[in-house]
Amino acid sequence: MKNKQTYKYYFIAGEASGDLHGGNLIKEIKKQQPNASFFGVGGPTMEKEGLKSIVSIKKLAVLGFWEVLKKLSFFLKLKTDVIKNIQTVQPDKVILIDYPGFNLKIAESLRKKSSIPIVYYISPQLWAWKEGRLANIKKNVSKMIVLFPFEKEWYLDRGYKSYYFGHPLIELHSMFLKKYKKKNYNSSFVIGLFPGSRKQELAKHLPLYKKIIKSLNEKHTNIHYIVRLFDGEGFDPQLSLGLNKNFSIEERESFYAFHDCDFALVASGTATLEGAITNTPMAIIYKTSWASWLIAKLFLNVRFVSIVNILSNDLVVEEFLQNNATSQKITKHVLNIINQKTTIEYSKIHQLLYKKNIYKNTSSEIIK
Repeated sequence: MKNKQTYKYYFIAGEASGDLHGGNLIKEIKKQQPNASFFGVGGPTMEKEGLKSIVSIKKLAVLGFWEVLKKLSFFLKLKTDVIKNIQTVQPDKVILIDYPGFNLKIAESLRKKSSIPIVYYISPQLWAWKEGRLANIKKNVSKMIVLFPFEKEWYLDRGYKSYYFGHPLIELHSMFLKKYKKKNYNSSFVIGLFPGSRKQELAKHLPLYKKIIKSLNEKHTNIHYIVRLFDGEGFDPQLSLGLNKNFSIEERESFYAFHDCDFALVASGTATLEGAITNTPMAIIYKTSWASWLIAKLFLNVRFVSIVNILSNDLVVEEFLQNNATSQKITKHVLNIINQKTTIEYSKIHQLLYKKNIYKNTSSEIIK
């Protein structure tokens, strides 16, 4: 039997959510293999658990076709460096977390040079667009672990077996509730602001959020704003959002901001699912470059952008996208929410995603 001390895992995560899940997977793997070592590309959560990252994850936080194109030389060099590093480390397994534009290229290149098993965690959204990537996955990925039950069925219908153990945010939320104490603000209404974590998102969303805040403050004098800031974002809420005294900053888990607010304005992404898990009324906002938006529109084959609406197969939360994302429309929507004290039903989301021991069972499958 192979000695535990020789086990090496190579993780690749390209953004904050991947780093969060990667860190928790490493933590669980260490429980089963205490002397395992971890290499690759990751952020502070993974590094805290012992990952030796060859590049700062902040350099990988790029969103949109045009934006990626502008950094193409960086990503091409990084791909070469990662493949060389994997060949040097010679890990027992490579674990790719989300980030499909880069990670699928890694899988393709690595398979040409090595037979190291490749586990993919958090499937690319092939059901939404780019189904052609399935051929790459079938050829190069040894094991696919998905986050949504319908994805398991989607792959099975196309002749590929995948694994589903529940969504880890459900487990993280259960852990969070054990330590959470609600913060009370001296305001009649509290709005959570989630403009995103990438520079491109902030560049598009902050000016819009600033206009919304200005309009809301003109019509409602007793709103408190909670600004969800991610490490390294580096923007001043007072300057970028026009906030004065009626705001607070939340740099901890997003669950804190969601539980402390009455309503949230959320940039499309992982945070929308966190909002649903916390049963927070919200609206989805998303703006990108026109080039990226037009290309996306050509390939998207889903009715909604938000995973909350996709899972529900209905417009549960309003989506304000691109040219429809105006301060006038969003302000009107928020004021309606305030006046009507609207609640949103997310029970279907909870039922679909709940399972026990999600990280433990996922890490066990990775180790197999």
